Amino acid sequence: MNLTKELQNIGLTDKEAKVYLAALELGQDSVQNIAKKSGVNRATTYVILNSLIQKGLCSTYEQDKKTHYIASDPGQLEGIFEIQKKELEEKQKYLKTIVSQLQLINNKQTNKPVVKFYEGKQGLINCFMEFTTSGNLDPKADNFRLVFSKDKLDNLFTEEDRKKFVNVRLTKQAKSKALYNSKNVTMTDTPESSRIKVSEEQSPFPCDIGVFGDNVRILSEGKKLSGILITDKDVATTMRSLFDLAWEAAQARAKKEK
Repeated sequence: MNLTKELQNIGLTDKEAKVYLAALELGQDSVQNIAKKSGVNRATTYVILNSLIQKGLCSTYEQDKKTHYIASDPGQLEGIFEIQKKELEEKQKYLKTIVSQLQLINNKQTNKPVVKFYEGKQGLINCFMEFTTSGNLDPKADNFRLVFSKDKLDNLFTEEDRKKFVNVRLTKQAKSKALYNSKNVTMTDTPESSRIKVSEEQSPFPCDIGVFGDNVRILSEGKKLSGILITDKDVATTMRSLFDLAWEAAQARAKKEK
């Protein structure tokens, strides 16, 4: 096992890992000997040792007017996670203070269409979240218009992922209308959602399409996962009109089949 690499995996830098391991093996020693053992130059070793002291992974004592360093017990390495947690919380607080300023910079030309591309499962999740949370609209006057394969969604995303999507959508206080394929389930309507099941043989939906506000998302859920998010009022209006026509046709077909 490469302990230097393992220590890096939990948050230490390469040189911090080397100096800590050298100090741990020596037990207690001078900076000169720790530097020699670790292969890190002496001046840098001073800096690294001070960093380890701040992280609770090293301490000092004086002997014969010389400072000696002692590596802390390996059990103290768990303290790194607390440090990382605090640093992450500080970064999150800082991010909240600058997001509004970044939004002013982003897309200053409001009439300019914006097209963004995403790849991989996490990319699709990011595409969905941005589709749901951005764009100009009146939530009470607009609906999410969705076209998807329920079976593909269930295979690709976990139940936790799907619940998160629904919860984010509900925070917009907007209802949804969905046309969907499924060989496995029949979805029922809810106060927030109206759904029509469409025959996959007659009208297959290999892609997931959504329209909301000024946003249109298209997710390809085949072998190569990819997504496109288009933010443009005219494109969204056109896609909304096409969906409404398809919705009326699906309603008429469903009545005939009853």
